[in-house]
Amino acid sequence: MKKLLLIIILFFAACNTSDLEDALDLAEGVDRKSIDVSRMGMNAFGNKNQFGSVCDQYSEVVNVLGVKYLRILVNWNNGVQSSKNSSPDFSFYDSLVNCIPNGADALLVVNGLPGWMNDSANWNDGNPRSTFVDLWFKKVVRRYQSNPKVIGFQVWNEPNMTANSENVLLDMSENSSNYLEMLSRAYSTAKDINSNKLVVNAATTAIAQNFRGTLNYNKQLQEQGVENFVDVYAIHYYGEQFENVLRDDGIQDFLNSLSVPIWITESGAQGVSNQLPYVETVWPFLREKSSSIDRIYYYQYASLTDSGSAYGLKNPSSDAPVSDLYVYLRDR
Repeated sequence: MKKLLLIIILFFAACNTSDLEDALDLAEGVDRKSIDVSRMGMNAFGNKNQFGSVCDQYSEVVNVLGVKYLRILVNWNNGVQSSKNSSPDFSFYDSLVNCIPNGADALLVVNGLPGWMNDSANWNDGNPRSTFVDLWFKKVVRRYQSNPKVIGFQVWNEPNMTANSENVLLDMSENSSNYLEMLSRAYSTAKDINSNKLVVNAATTAIAQNFRGTLNYNKQLQEQGVENFVDVYAIHYYGEQFENVLRDDGIQDFLNSLSVPIWITESGAQGVSNQLPYVETVWPFLREKSSSIDRIYYYQYASLTDSGSAYGLKNPSSDAPVSDLYVYLRDR
């Protein structure tokens, strides 16, 4: 451990004075601090009925845990639309939106491709990205444009993830310009329908991991003008990798160069005993390094994995069904 701390200090010694001071603070350890729950959101997809009805789940998040911002997935798949010419079935997503409690708002993540999109004959003008916007994103915005609890729409999720075959089909995983093409079309579409709704970009995979590849994808988007097509810039943050925040031309510099507010739309830790120390360490650190970070959405309300590996505040185990973060939010 001492060797690692020394390496960090020596690395930053070549930087300016403030960088060196930050590096020394980092070497001594990042302190735990209270989180600002008033700016905390929750990824809550409502698709795990083991934890109660959708309305019960959302009520628990908002009224028991005191988290007022929901992030809800609106996924395009075969079950929603079985063919290009069939009408989408919005019944499940309607049930999610209708269960948003009073005093809360929701960011809808518009994502996914049905299987028939694998056939290029179903693409409009030979372009799968414009097809996604025209056949799904536009319909989602139109359906929920008048709902005051829907604050806005996030266009896709983690477009740089190469393991996601949908990103490959849309040719975005290694081509940021293609994602920007889709985002710009979605932005114009949403603003034409209701200019008051927010448009948020798809966060990449965790910005501090796979360094510098993931950061570079974000920087490419910025260089290509992404801030012209968003009201809020989104990132995901998992793990710690504090040194990648502080590096010269690192994450801190990138975040502070953005001209729009920043939301972390996913961040969390595995294990029911690890979640509270994680958010009390990572979230205040990030906010200290970039004052533009507004909301941070925890990932996630519930998961079906065991208590030792669960990201969820709730899990189905009998020994530890709720996490330390759940208890903190409930009892504060």
